[in-house]
Amino acid sequence: MTRRPAEGLPRALWLCLISVFAGLPVLWMVLTSLQPMEELLGTSARLVPASVSLDAYREVITRFPFWEWFGNSFLVAAAVVAGNLVFDTLAAYGLSRIRFRGRQVVLTLILATLMIPTQVILVPLYLMMRDLGWIDTYWALIIPFLASPAGIFLLRQHFVTLPMQLDEAAAMDGAGRLRTLWSVLLPSSWAALGTVAVLKFMWTWGEFAWPSLVTNNELMRTLPVGLARFQNQFAPRWDLLMAGSVMAAVPVVLGFVLLQRLFVRGLTGGAVKE
Repeated sequence: MTRRPAEGLPRALWLCLISVFAGLPVLWMVLTSLQPMEELLGTSARLVPASVSLDAYREVITRFPFWEWFGNSFLVAAAVVAGNLVFDTLAAYGLSRIRFRGRQVVLTLILATLMIPTQVILVPLYLMMRDLGWIDTYWALIIPFLASPAGIFLLRQHFVTLPMQLDEAAAMDGAGRLRTLWSVLLPSSWAALGTVAVLKFMWTWGEFAWPSLVTNNELMRTLPVGLARFQNQFAPRWDLLMAGSVMAAVPVVLGFVLLQRLFVRGLTGGAVKE
């Protein structure tokens, strides 16, 4: 029986309402960044600007080291994503394709770390970075996050869906484990790898607590920490904060749009039991 178009109308209306509700803050951010500061204060504040101005964008770029913050964020995010793709893949491969005693215990311990809030380990992690002399360096921003339990679990769930006959065929051809992983399994894992990359990039790009703790030099700050300068106790510059936030959101939005299909396929591809 064919489905009538009217039957999907309520669902479409709900999706439209949800999209509008989710998009309103973004729209407000963009419109606020285009208004002069005078229009944002007092009784003259309005949602739709009376006049469009790019002065806030110009001031953010010229008066503050915005591009240094942007470069720091991009470098740290790219390094963290690359590290997670390497180390999470190796760990997930071992936990899914290699039979060894205590494998389930190791997997359980890795998943147990997901229940530990990040705020709990900030102080001991900071003391470790201080003792290593890594404060105000890229090492402190990158090294602690080169692997993630969530990425390991996601890739492990994907690898268990691939038939073991692939490994056996590769072994018969003389391929070792790393060769099997590189030439046989990874070509079938782009969706899962893309999902891990998107999730880690978004998390690292927007991380505030840890970079604000280990960076004192203004030129070493990342974008979220740098943008916090525009919001102080006495005279918050909402126009600068919104303009910087718009420019900071562009890479995340572009990355998600370009990898949207891989992201959805990766999240649903491992939803099976072993």
